[in-house]
Amino acid sequence: MRIIDYYNYIATAACAFIGAAAVLIYKKGKNADLDKDKKAAEISANAARVILLVIMLIAAAVRLIGLGSVPAGLQQDEASLGYDAFAIAKYGVDRNGFPYPIYPITWGCGGGSPLMIYINVLTIKLFGTGVVKLRLLPAILGIATVYIFYLILKEITLSYKKSLFGAAFLAICPWHIILSRWSLDSNIMPFTLGLSVYLFILGIKTGKTYIYCLSAASYAVCMYSYGSATIVVPVHLLLISIYCLRKKIISIKQLVMAVLTFVIVFAPLLVFYAVNYLGLPEIVTDSFSFNKFTASRSGEVFLRFDSTLPAALYENIRQLLITLTIGDNDEMLCHFIPGYATLFEFTFPITFLGIFLGVFLGKKDIVNKTSENIASANKESAEDTSKIGSVTDEDKRLAMDAVFVTLLISCVLLAIGIRSDVSRMVMIFLPLIYFLVKGVSFIWDRKNTFAYAVMAVILFAAVLFVKDYFVGFNERAENIFMPGYGEAAKRAYEIAGDEKEIYSTYENLSAPFVLALYYTDYDPVKFADTVVYKDETDEFRVAESFGNFRFGLPEDYADYVGKDAVLILSGSELEAIDGVPDCTVENFGRYSVVYGSGE
Repeated sequence: MRIIDYYNYIATAACAFIGAAAVLIYKKGKNADLDKDKKAAEISANAARVILLVIMLIAAAVRLIGLGSVPAGLQQDEASLGYDAFAIAKYGVDRNGFPYPIYPITWGCGGGSPLMIYINVLTIKLFGTGVVKLRLLPAILGIATVYIFYLILKEITLSYKKSLFGAAFLAICPWHIILSRWSLDSNIMPFTLGLSVYLFILGIKTGKTYIYCLSAASYAVCMYSYGSATIVVPVHLLLISIYCLRKKIISIKQLVMAVLTFVIVFAPLLVFYAVNYLGLPEIVTDSFSFNKFTASRSGEVFLRFDSTLPAALYENIRQLLITLTIGDNDEMLCHFIPGYATLFEFTFPITFLGIFLGVFLGKKDIVNKTSENIASANKESAEDTSKIGSVTDEDKRLAMDAVFVTLLISCVLLAIGIRSDVSRMVMIFLPLIYFLVKGVSFIWDRKNTFAYAVMAVILFAAVLFVKDYFVGFNERAENIFMPGYGEAAKRAYEIAGDEKEIYSTYENLSAPFVLALYYTDYDPVKFADTVVYKDETDEFRVAESFGNFRFGLPEDYADYVGKDAVLILSGSELEAIDGVPDCTVENFGRYSVVYGSGE
């Protein structure tokens, strides 16, 4: 076992012990630290700004340094997103030939949500294509998410210390660092979700209708971010709206206005779903398209109501519990490093403590709020309180807490109902980190030294993670990100042009055609006209050829060298061309381009 494996056992035991000790102190009524001068314990606004700046610089460093080389290469889904963005930006059609699709169907069944693609359309128009440019969007939005999370916590906890801890944890969290450094469509969801939650919390604080409408618009944009949002967001909004109506946090008029705003922003996607699931005909114009999927993923994603349901439910619940605790070592290596899970393997006892406090003990207001902060909140919201009736600041604090409770419930329901993985469950981790902060806050208010011990444990693990990520991640994930292949495909196309055949290996590759498309800036109209898929009806259509590219080597591929063909070979396949005369080999790491010396 590695150092981190031993460390996880020790740290888990320490976190469980500290959490239990804090509960025991609370039960016995020995909350000595609660009686201390909280004003002295709380840091100043100026100090908080300096600390926050340091946190943001750390967040930026671990998300931006070596962005084009760690991970090395491109994963097929990020190449797919990048290519459709390129095609729309430069040619006005996606790779399936549809002009400005509301929802580019990418692989045929989706797999690339529109928000990420269309934001990349803008960046490509401004800056062009490239690995760093493709990954810059999730990296920058990842950094922004740290700041938004700080603002959320500041509104709820009324404490600089606790808000800074939450921001610092998100800044060094393994899940969020890895997510921010490559361009899967779900990887911008923490930002869009965090922004939506923050605006809703501002609505609760101010009582202003236009802020609720802005939040509704932001939640609707979430629906364009990733498929799982189409389940989580409506359930979450339904639950929190019912709660806020009952507590008189929001009026019926305000709710109606927010719902109308949501529907207006969501309307184009609603039409797309109607075309695909309600039988409406495709709508294709020169300016926009509502086109149909070529296959459905419902069977691959959702549970089936047949004899397999009990076993599938059990497996999903088991998977959820593993994700909520020690993390799943069977996840794809593009999402985690073994030993570090998502939120570190040892934090779950304190996270569960926070969930218990938020779900079951929220009305007791266990997390202490200083009289100074309460007075400040009273002053800021006196005018808005009069508008909503007898709603107190404590009612608002509890409603803000309920935002995360209902979001967690919605994410749990999703996880039980689908075949989940880290990307599909992406919306669950912000509420989990919130409840971790809530658990640490409870400990902080019982015994300061216990909270600092937890922070020290997290900090040491974060240092180990950063070292292991930047030193060893490429080696672990090379079969996923396929380093060198894209460069080899680009060079092969430069040599062959559109005249000579290009034969590509399939060794240690997944859907190499889409990397070839992205790296060569291939004409999407030409691609749509010439592509031959292995199976047109497959959920994920994979091309076996397009133009002069052929994916898969002929058995006698060595005989093709120098005969109007260019080869892309893996290292193990180079042996077959030893001794071939007039042969040039250009190496790109694990892959090489082979062609006749006269070409």
